[in-house]
Amino acid sequence: MAKTSLDDLINDEFLGLEDLSKEDDSVEYWCDSGNYSLNYICSKHFSGAFPQGKITVLAGKSGVGKSMIPCIVAKDPNIDRVIILDSEGGGNGRSLLEFLNVPLNKVSYKLISTLDSYKVTIDDKGKQKIEEIKDSEIPQKLKTDSYEVHVGLIAFLKKLLYALEYSGSKERILIIVDSLSNLKSVRKLNGGEDMGRTNKLLNDLFALDNVIRKTNATMICSAKVYTDLNNQYNTEGIVAGGESVVYNPSLMLMLSTLQDNPEMSDTDLRAEKERRKTSLGNSIKTIRARVKKSRFGTEGRNAWITLDCTYGMTRNSGLFQLLYDFGVCKKNGTRYSIPGIFVNEKGEDISFFKKDFPELFKKNEKEYIEKFQEAMNKAEEKIKQERLSININDASEITDDNEEVSTSEMLAAMEVEAGIE
Repeated sequence: MAKTSLDDLINDEFLGLEDLSKEDDSVEYWCDSGNYSLNYICSKHFSGAFPQGKITVLAGKSGVGKSMIPCIVAKDPNIDRVIILDSEGGGNGRSLLEFLNVPLNKVSYKLISTLDSYKVTIDDKGKQKIEEIKDSEIPQKLKTDSYEVHVGLIAFLKKLLYALEYSGSKERILIIVDSLSNLKSVRKLNGGEDMGRTNKLLNDLFALDNVIRKTNATMICSAKVYTDLNNQYNTEGIVAGGESVVYNPSLMLMLSTLQDNPEMSDTDLRAEKERRKTSLGNSIKTIRARVKKSRFGTEGRNAWITLDCTYGMTRNSGLFQLLYDFGVCKKNGTRYSIPGIFVNEKGEDISFFKKDFPELFKKNEKEYIEKFQEAMNKAEEKIKQERLSININDASEITDDNEEVSTSEMLAAMEVEAGIE
């Protein structure tokens, strides 16, 4: 009997194995979040944050921008169509889109309350009956005199994504689901015991990642976070939907508010605190975005974003801190410099105060951001080489209560192990 090579087995259609070297699962484009530093911690690029063909989840407590950020993404001129699936009854309504200047002619909207689908019927005595129905049982006509069918999120997305895939559509579609936390199973809607049905359905939802990958669609979902009263050390709280929502998406961000903006000058900070005492109130929020889970090598990274409730997101907020943390921006006493980028007419490096960075950057934003990208690429390579040579006896010695290791602590530990004083 002739021997069969491994390649013959792999190529056998019965096995259905694929040669990964011939598969292209790279991200074609990244949707712009409207903030340079948020873009970078997600993708390692200043041009975009949220990956095409993948699912991203934004989680946080109320008021941290979970609804606003996806709507800001909808402004990206590279996005052709926006589909908003709203379970909050107006969380991403027209007023928010108009406030953010999103072109309404490219936005479609639908209210959805459940993950799975159901049929509502009325019997002869006028009593309402709600029953689950499978995707295969959803009729062509959703409403008649005898019944009304409500299509769940999963069935709706399947129909949409399969249509995009098989039509060969090249349109760039942004799908916003706001929020996962309000979506429930039909069993729970009907007042029955959920029995883990919602968690199973959430897993089914994230399994659509394989279908999304074959389209030009990008999905961004929001999820609520609740205070963990039983664990004082869990400062982030509990994400509604549990582990499925945290670890199934390709990218997951935890959003939280900070009292003060680390990039505001002392003068501006004092003025803002005084404003809080007036009728104008405090319109500025500083949001910390932390990458909780990432398939793109950015897990654990942070960005500090300024949201102005009166005007929206400040695009360059967090950028100075990012450049400084990665060593692109240098500190010299009380002044700073960005060698080779912020230069005078003679090509000499100029020094500046922290408060002057926004004005300097604004003078030639496009050119500077391209040069920042080049500098960050070099910084990333340097960090990579340092990590490859790391030799730590006990990593627990440099972790904090949240099991996080700061860059400075990591580098200090590396220097100790290397015998550097």
